[in-house]
Amino acid sequence: MPKYDVCLSFAGEDRPYVDQVARHLTELGVSRFYDTDEQADLWGKNLVEHLTEIYRNDSRFCVMFISEHYARKMWTKHERQAAFDRALVSDTEYVLPVRFDDTEIPALRTGTGYLDISNRSPRELAEMIAQKVGKAATAPPPAGWEYQLFSDTVAMLMRNLKDKRVSHEMGTAKPKRLITEDVDALDTFRARSRSFDGILNTVEDLLAPGRVQMAFGPPGRPGDRDKIKHLANAFVEQYEGLLDWSAELRGTTPPDRYVALYQAAARLADQPLQQIERFVEEFAAATDRGAGDLRLHLEYDVRPVEAELQKVQTT
Repeated sequence: MPKYDVCLSFAGEDRPYVDQVARHLTELGVSRFYDTDEQADLWGKNLVEHLTEIYRNDSRFCVMFISEHYARKMWTKHERQAAFDRALVSDTEYVLPVRFDDTEIPALRTGTGYLDISNRSPRELAEMIAQKVGKAATAPPPAGWEYQLFSDTVAMLMRNLKDKRVSHEMGTAKPKRLITEDVDALDTFRARSRSFDGILNTVEDLLAPGRVQMAFGPPGRPGDRDKIKHLANAFVEQYEGLLDWSAELRGTTPPDRYVALYQAAARLADQPLQQIERFVEEFAAATDRGAGDLRLHLEYDVRPVEAELQKVQTT
């Protein structure tokens, strides 16, 4: 009889997602091998031999979290080799691949069914694993599942925007537009300023009490899963909108005397982005209590932009 329902094979870079999956599996009554929980047992053992036994013999299934990081790590190579050895002699499916991206994994048979988790929350994946091992019906959603679903979905979608966030931090952007006339540069700046305010207003409006109650449900009643995910998607769309808004300004080449104004305007997004990210982190921490504060007020310092605008209007 296998010791675990599933073993989890993943790269350390993907641990934030996998950690949540492991926690939800426990809530659903699924036994799993997850290295963080086994530190005392692993201490002092020959890890090559011990992990080979786990990934080859001690689990009913191996959930393989495929990513660019997973493909190049030494220990994940060892784990998947043991899992593939088991799969070769198994009468049923053993390796259950899930994908963060399209990275190719040697020895994974072409045509093997997999799940795309780039847009699937950890809770949803855990529920599907529970169905696979036949334990989905034994555990109802935990209290406060609505907050966890919102938090998981937001975190997952924001993770997919990592490259855009890095570009913003580095101040880089692809050239998108050349403006040669002063009047066009000023008109474009004013239009983009209105767009910026519109994004911030939309973020706050999405989290208005009435809309939140529609998704999360009134006190004492369960929320609506589809509405919660819709709210989370709309929230992250506005976060991405801020990144795109700033990138468009950075990618615009205006007349020389407008360059500083455009650069200052692009940096307006810094504070709201940081405030949104801090809100997401604090909300994630609050989900352990089965609740969270969905109020968010965004602020920014417009004075550097006003100073640059004054310069171009007086020269």
